[in-house]
Amino acid sequence: MIHIQKLRIVAIDLDSGAKVLKKDFEFDCSHINLLVGDQGCGKSTLLRMLQKNSKGLQLTLADHVLKCGVSSYYFDSEKDNPRVKDPEMYTTPSGEDIGIGVGGAIGSRFRSHGEIMQSMILTPISKAKDCVVILDEPESGLSITNQFKLIKVINAAVKRGCQFFIATHCYPLIEANNVVSLEHWDVMTGGEFIKKVSSK
Repeated sequence: MIHIQKLRIVAIDLDSGAKVLKKDFEFDCSHINLLVGDQGCGKSTLLRMLQKNSKGLQLTLADHVLKCGVSSYYFDSEKDNPRVKDPEMYTTPSGEDIGIGVGGAIGSRFRSHGEIMQSMILTPISKAKDCVVILDEPESGLSITNQFKLIKVINAAVKRGCQFFIATHCYPLIEANNVVSLEHWDVMTGGEFIKKVSSK
């Protein structure tokens, strides 16, 4: 189900770092909207603006959203990862455990970065229904096997009425979908984008 039908950047909010974004750029939204491009082109900024329903964006919403609203799930692989929140999550120099919130240091100590990301990304998406899912680099730390699993859970969630906005560098995900290139300010197939950037 498409909850947000069209997105347009109408203002550049310098405080949010949106000066890298192109004013008046707009695109028709699909079930899976992949924001791609080089580092610093504005992918994460645009996702944060979308998550906050920023005045810098003009969103065309579907009738069911206007009538009933829609919930959203937002995940930033840098800010929401417990290893990033507390880089000393294992122990203090004297060997004492440091709590890091959900699960604590002990629960995460014996899990790899990828295992933590798997539980924080794949599990919620596999349960998501009728909502907008906003993900910033969900492939971070995932093995190639789990990147393909990510594609499967995203496609299954689309069938349950979810719409995705994803900033990504995940080659398999890009190759399988159309993308919104903030590097070229255009919508194109993943194959076209890969061809453009690989020929640089």
